[in-house]
Amino acid sequence: MTIPAEAFQPIIDELHRKPLSDNKYRLIAGHGKSQTFGVVNRRSLPADYSRLCWLRPYLYKLLLEFGDKYVTVPYTSITVNQNYRAKAHKDKGNVGPSFLVAFGDYTGGDLKLWESDEELTVDVRQPLVRDFSQVLHEVAEFQGERFSLVYYTLEPRHFKNQLPLVLPPPSVIPWGNKWAFKRGDVVIKNGLPHPLKGRKIVAKSVEPVTVNFV
Repeated sequence: MTIPAEAFQPIIDELHRKPLSDNKYRLIAGHGKSQTFGVVNRRSLPADYSRLCWLRPYLYKLLLEFGDKYVTVPYTSITVNQNYRAKAHKDKGNVGPSFLVAFGDYTGGDLKLWESDEELTVDVRQPLVRDFSQVLHEVAEFQGERFSLVYYTLEPRHFKNQLPLVLPPPSVIPWGNKWAFKRGDVVIKNGLPHPLKGRKIVAKSVEPVTVNFV
């Protein structure tokens, strides 16, 4: 499949208007700007939609529209990379095939793959589908401005019995002169409710403890 250059332009324009922030959780895997939209793992909580979905709903809208038109694998999550050079790694949090495509005004930046003890070099300006949880891969050095999109299915980290993930479908809707993230039937403006919100904290009585020093 060849994706026309104009299909990427609205995404590039939005990332120029407001670049991604550095992802402090991916420093070991590489260098550059990388953020995930859609479903993500949350510390000590079930997987749910990323805060980027409601912080940047217009960009999420563009990613969903691109996915509907061009992506050939089922997905729950979308990682957006902006001048991000990934080191050799496997995507441990993914399940099944991922859809990867790179774009922008750059040279170099091919993807190196190690499959069956063989090193391959692939120009990912053409979409590539692989199970990156099983294949070691890294991004070669590049010059210029390189973007990439990865569409994939998340594996819940703490709640394995969530597979397959069943969450309210996402969408982005007009909201005044802006956009808003809609999770099922609920418009999310300021984040997902915490499951402990509104709970009363009950102080537990503590029995005195005698400590004997010998």
